[in-house]
Order: sequence, then C-alpha cells, then structure tokens
Amino acid sequence: MPLRLIFIAILLSACELWGAAVNGYVLNPLTEMRLPNIEVAFYMRQEGDVSEVLRKQTDAEGNFSFAGPFLQDGLHFALAAFYEGVPYFSSTLEVGAQQQVILEVYENANDVSALHITSHHLFLSLSEDAIECVQLLQVHNSSEHTYAGSGNGRERRVTEFALPPSLFNLQGHSGLIQQAEPGQFFDNQALPPGSSQLSISFNLDTRALDDAYVHQAVYATERLEVFLDPPTLEISPPFIDQGVIELHGRQYRRFVLQGLSPGQHVKIPLPLSSSLRWLLKWAALAGAFFFSGLALVLSRGRPDDASNADTPSPEDRQILIAEIARLDEAHAEQPQDQHYLDQRARLIHEAVALTRALGN
Repeated sequence: MPLRLIFIAILLSACELWGAAVNGYVLNPLTEMRLPNIEVAFYMRQEGDVSEVLRKQTDAEGNFSFAGPFLQDGLHFALAAFYEGVPYFSSTLEVGAQQQVILEVYENANDVSALHITSHHLFLSLSEDAIECVQLLQVHNSSEHTYAGSGNGRERRVTEFALPPSLFNLQGHSGLIQQAEPGQFFDNQALPPGSSQLSISFNLDTRALDDAYVHQAVYATERLEVFLDPPTLEISPPFIDQGVIELHGRQYRRFVLQGLSPGQHVKIPLPLSSSLRWLLKWAALAGAFFFSGLALVLSRGRPDDASNADTPSPEDRQILIAEIARLDEAHAEQPQDQHYLDQRARLIHEAVALTRALGN
C-alpha cells in the first residue's frame, strides 16, 4: 500500500478513536467582536450529577474546541463562557447536532433603573403550623449590559428580595440566596439583557405572623399574581379575584394586582392561628368531595400516569424555567396572545409543583 494511503488510514482510525468535537466561539453581540482569552467550560452529566469536565480558553480569534474520546454523537452537554466574572451558559446541546456553538457575553453594568419585573407569581399554602411560600418571577433587564450587582462568585448580590425575617427553609432555585440584613435577601444570578427567570421558596411559622403576609415590591412590577391555598381565603380590592383553579391536586384562589411601584407594600390577609384550624378543616372537607368527583371523571379514559412517577430533579425545574424564558422571547411582540398565556401558565404551574416536590 502506498505511504500516502497508509497515512490517511491512520488518521481516520485516530479520528474514530478520539471521538467527535465541539467547536464554537465567544461573541459580544453588541460590538459583533469575537473575544480572545475567554474561559469556556464543558459540562455533562456523570452518575446523575452535572459536573464540569474540561475548561479551555478561546484563541486569538475567539474560537474554542473540545475533543476527546468521551465526546460521542448524541451526548448531551452544556457550555459556559466566563466573562468579567459572570458565567454565560448555553442551553442543553447534543454532540453532532450543530456545527458551531456561539456563546454571547456582555459588558457588566450596575444600572438598577434598567430592572423591572414583568410578572411575579406568589403561592401561599397554609397549614396549621406553617405557611409554604413559592415565588416565581420574571425580571427584565432593559439595558444593553449585564446587571451583575456587587461582589463576586457565590457572594455576588444581584436581584434583591424583601422577605419576612422570620422565614426558614429558604431555597434559591435559580441561584444562591443570601441574607444581607433582616428582611433583605439577594440572589447571586447575574441578569443579562432581556428576561431572566428566578424562583425561591421558604416557610413561615404561622405563630410569628400577624393577620397578613406583607409583600414588598423592590422593583417596579407590571403584574403580581397571588395564589392562595385554601381557596376560601379572600383578598379585597384593588386585587382582582380570578376565581378558583386546580393545579396538581391542589385548589387555589387566584388574585391579580397590576402596576406596583418600587417600595410598595401589599397586605395579603391571612387568618389568625386560632381560626386557621377550622378554616383548614372545612377546606379539606370541600376538597374531599371535589377530588372524589374529579377522580371518577379522570378514571373514565385517562391513561395510567405511572410513567410520570419518577423522582423530580433540580435539572427538571431548570428545563421548565428555560422553556418559560424561550416562550417569553418567542412572544415578545405578542404578550397578550391567549395561547401563549395558557402555555406560560401551565409551565409556571409545573415549575411550582416541582419546586414543592424538591423542597419536600
């Protein structure tokens, strides 16, 4: 065999042994410049956990490339570019499904006036001893720069939350939540231009509250939606009662308030602990009748849901949050489209159920 053919055969064998490759570049979309010397990390799932496998720097033209025997077609992975101390993550990708991966990064700025909340969903579920609170919110950064807050890494303080100082079991599901002062908390996830989804959950001791939960809008908020369980609870105007809805085996009464200004306080009346036991007893009795009828209806032709009984994971919730973000982006010019609103409501309700399941 000629020497040239032998050399080509060796190269082909080496490529098969080495596996596929992931190529791309880091771009500043505002200047349309590719950025050199930017660290890019490669993530993949190993033994049930997502971990960083490899990290490289972009070359003089802003390009990066990952290759190795672990890269096989069909493998799911994610990338992150680290720019000015802020990680910019890709979505979940698949080896061999794209020729190049473009990671967009932005300059940092701390213009807090560019932030506002387009929608804030507040779920309050009462029991005899505690109030379970889940908050899902969409923060919009109208600037052309990333709002990075103050500090660095895990200690970074970005989105501010005003929460009851007596809370416990606080969890940040989009970033790490830290307390700065009593009642003042910060998420550490930087906010690039556009919309970002944040979620937190915590519990409150009913004995530590007065007769209301007080929500404080730190930023201008276009729409606040409050979901109360049990649904016999009521909020007076200016809240608008949207009626009772059933989500994942629970009934909520939904209330809407629009146009909150920064610093505005809103009181959500809650029953005193002395009357709460009776309220929950009657709510449970009504719920028993409702769900017995619902089970009868669903048993007539609903497929077995055993395939959905898998234990939820934080990654499942992140996928839901990413879907909400993509849906919002796709309908940025049609924010009142009813099909979009229905889809978004369903995804938010699923995210709440996952958050509650993971907390338990």
